[in-house]
Amino acid sequence: MKLNVDLSELHIASAKMQGLDTFLTELRNQKLCFSKGLEIASKFVEKNGGEVTVIAEGTLLRLLGDEATCFQPYDDINLFYFEI
Repeated sequence: MKLNVDLSELHIASAKMQGLDTFLTELRNQKLCFSKGLEIASKFVEKNGGEVTVIAEGTLLRLLGDEATCFQPYDDINLFYFEI
């Protein structure tokens, strides 16, 4: 018997406890669209006392000494990307 269970929320919750890099990597691994990934990441950073800033290259996230730039490399590729 095979269970059809979506564990994506559990993976995200686990990644939140491991820091910004791990959290953003999990969002990327889930192949979220850019706007959804950025929304989730921004809320996480703001909720934990970090800073979200829109810059020319994308959106800069700062949290507990970590810094990441979230971006969409091309308009026709609607996936969440980031660089630490």
